[in-house]
Amino acid sequence: MAAVFVDAGQARHEVDTHQGESAGLPRESSIRHDAMTMPLLRRLATILSFSIAAAATGASASTPAAKAPPETRLVASPTTIAMARELVASLQLSRSGTVRVVPAGSDSAIDDVRAGRADAALIARSLTAEEAQSLHAITLASDSLLLIVNERSPLHELDSATTRRIFSREVSDWKQLGDAGTGSIVPVTRRAGDGTRTTFDNAFGIGRVIPSGIVELATNRAAVLYVAADPQAIGYVSADAYEDARRRGLRIRALRLDGQLPGATECRRVSYPLCRPIVFVRPIGKPVGDVEQMERFLRSAAGSALIERSGFAGAPQ
Repeated sequence: MAAVFVDAGQARHEVDTHQGESAGLPRESSIRHDAMTMPLLRRLATILSFSIAAAATGASASTPAAKAPPETRLVASPTTIAMARELVASLQLSRSGTVRVVPAGSDSAIDDVRAGRADAALIARSLTAEEAQSLHAITLASDSLLLIVNERSPLHELDSATTRRIFSREVSDWKQLGDAGTGSIVPVTRRAGDGTRTTFDNAFGIGRVIPSGIVELATNRAAVLYVAADPQAIGYVSADAYEDARRRGLRIRALRLDGQLPGATECRRVSYPLCRPIVFVRPIGKPVGDVEQMERFLRSAAGSALIERSGFAGAPQ
């Protein structure tokens, strides 16, 4: 709308006094004209105010505020975070900005989906019987955890009973294990709530309370680097993380556990305490929107290829 300007000077008309008029006499015609002009100016100002208000109201009504699209939250554990990001990129779900991949431990991811704070999750452990009552789970793949030590360690294998004693700190010096060397043992575990940690603790009946002297780290990579730098350390990582570390020349060794050293593929057909599933979870019911697209993709041939690229062995169809 064009702006409207009112010039009071143009609305007023000065009337000169007649020649010969006394200097002390009032200028009656000027006073009378002022009295007529001021009400006119007030009316013009009122009209202008109403016009501006109407224009503003019309503009507001014609351009309603855009509503932000709903956000889909996919929570992923440290083991599955790379796969989750590639999943979203493969489906181009991130292009609209409505899908967000949120990193969290498997325990926290499950809690978020159950509480409605997340729409789906990729986790690295099985559901408990109680969790399975409110969640729909799809086992996508199998994965294997391997015990690792520094290459300078003389140790080459352990049994389950000794592993439990090491990580519960019942054994604290390598000399207590006979020909395993000497020096304080430095067990390296994962943080509480991590699916990898839950799998390990459950396999050996280790409690959730961490004894002193145990190092807690957040990722496979952190555990690999720590063990590669400390000859007294012992930890556990996924089979794929171990193979990647060896390719990069890091000085670590995988230990045979109960006589076995299986990779992710072997976990599908052997009884090994550190095998674990890779699972996609969502609320019970029919999936919709982005969650439905993710589930359909993960069940497809392209999804199987993504799972294998991520270092996991796809579940048998």
